[in-house]
Amino acid sequence: MARDILPPNYASLALICRRIGLAGVLAPLLSLSALLGCVDDTVVGDVGPEVGEEAETGGSGETQDTGEEFDGRPALGIHITEVEANQGTAVLIGKNGEWVDGPGRNAYMIRDRDTLVRLQHVVDENWIPREIMGVLHIRDADGVELPTRTRTLFIEASSEPSKFATNFYFSVAAAEAQPGTSYWVELLEVSGAIDLSSLSEGVNVTPPNFRLIGYELTPLEMKIVLVPIEYTFINPPTLVEPTEADIQLFHDSVLETNPLQTVSLEVHEQPYVWTTQLTNLGSLLSPMRTVRNADAAGPNVYYHAIVDVRGPAVNMVAGIASLTGDTKSDGNNRVAATVWYKPNPDFPPHGSAGTFVHEIGHNEGLSHVYCPQASSPAAGPDPNYPHEGGKIGVYGFGIRSFKLYTPTGAHDYMTYCGNAWVSDWTWNKTYARIRTLTSWDYEGAPGASGPHQPHQPLLIGTLFPDGSEDWWVMMGPAPAAEQIGGEQRLAITSEGDHGIVVDEVYTQISTLSDDATQVLIAPLHVPINEVQGLSRRTWRGQDHPIELGSIRVDPQVAGLDWAP
Repeated sequence: MARDILPPNYASLALICRRIGLAGVLAPLLSLSALLGCVDDTVVGDVGPEVGEEAETGGSGETQDTGEEFDGRPALGIHITEVEANQGTAVLIGKNGEWVDGPGRNAYMIRDRDTLVRLQHVVDENWIPREIMGVLHIRDADGVELPTRTRTLFIEASSEPSKFATNFYFSVAAAEAQPGTSYWVELLEVSGAIDLSSLSEGVNVTPPNFRLIGYELTPLEMKIVLVPIEYTFINPPTLVEPTEADIQLFHDSVLETNPLQTVSLEVHEQPYVWTTQLTNLGSLLSPMRTVRNADAAGPNVYYHAIVDVRGPAVNMVAGIASLTGDTKSDGNNRVAATVWYKPNPDFPPHGSAGTFVHEIGHNEGLSHVYCPQASSPAAGPDPNYPHEGGKIGVYGFGIRSFKLYTPTGAHDYMTYCGNAWVSDWTWNKTYARIRTLTSWDYEGAPGASGPHQPHQPLLIGTLFPDGSEDWWVMMGPAPAAEQIGGEQRLAITSEGDHGIVVDEVYTQISTLSDDATQVLIAPLHVPINEVQGLSRRTWRGQDHPIELGSIRVDPQVAGLDWAP
């Protein structure tokens, strides 16, 4: 059915093998701080949504042999103000010398996920510039102390959160990031040849003893199938054929911005052929439902069409998705579409990857986030978003790209603004959704019990803003009783044993991510070839006849032994 580009059990290895190869993968306890010394780290400042500056990574992370004996005393005149753990969004785990526990934290910590640990400090007014060593101590859940991580910096002033070069930072590898893992950090003097008697004692330890980093026990996984579209209407036809690097970019973009351990990203072996002119990107969502059905996909699998239209959008729309609930019966609606755009074959599809993350967010139930700087207003923004202007509110960090995002320089990826990243608010919302969907794969986990809702023939209509309609008959789970309403009804005319029968069916209505396109779903109780008339009837009593010849029928339904 599909091929797996990156095996999910090895998702975290991308952090290491990006630059140093397989030997680096096998090296024990290789630290993120060491890797940061050999890649480019972009720190996006507060000067605008698209403006960044290159960050210096600072010291090597190891002491240098200067010929002097290492001092090792607690550092004087320097005060640890914050200890931050960042797996995508910043979580304070230490402040002013004390541990920050669960109720004082803003976001979840994810087990089996690489973690950046970063310190901020201030120095006395009479500070004496010199080398200071930072040390991260780690202990596993069994009480075994792991090798310490050290970093030596020449400290001239207080740290600046937006500049790595001024920070002590360390790594906790994915294998070490487990429930029960604890930490403490300290700052030490390097040289004993400097008179420090004028400096204060400082806050050089946080917390005073080993305390929990706070990793959650919950398994968090995501399964996505990319379905390439073979678009034959244009000449010559196009077919999206992503390279391994393209798929890695899409994989990492989802992994970095979602609270999870693994992403299983597959490319469907069989492209979907689209022969007519594509004027509404949402037309691809019902075909994705048919592909899901043919694959007998589980309710927690996302199906995502990628189409090359020789441009960045279809009628100004680069991506579209269903806003989906968190139940198994919503599985057929976990579909979306993104325009695949590469200005030239050698250019990575960064824009398409960003759109892909955004549309997956809609499938996770996220609405848009308002951003006043957007070139066009976002449809249906969530009024509960807490950070002004759609900004992310806390520091963000990419565990694959090694980029740092500032609280007021980056925008939540559900905005229409540039420099997109995940906020702590979105991190927590998607945590709840990913936890629910992942639980279905684990026997005995909450929500995992009970059979999948049986599939039956459905009549599905997509009503586009331009007034056109697209109708399908396909298999799927029937809408639950609480999802059905009378805003739109379907009048189905057929011939029964006693003459003409009109079956008026109530429908489930949902609105796509553009806040304009509507999808209607209703059970179909008679074979489509026995339907003699079909009309969509609004709550005002207005009838909109549906041409029977325009209805597309999923082959699974066409060959069905239909029971009355």
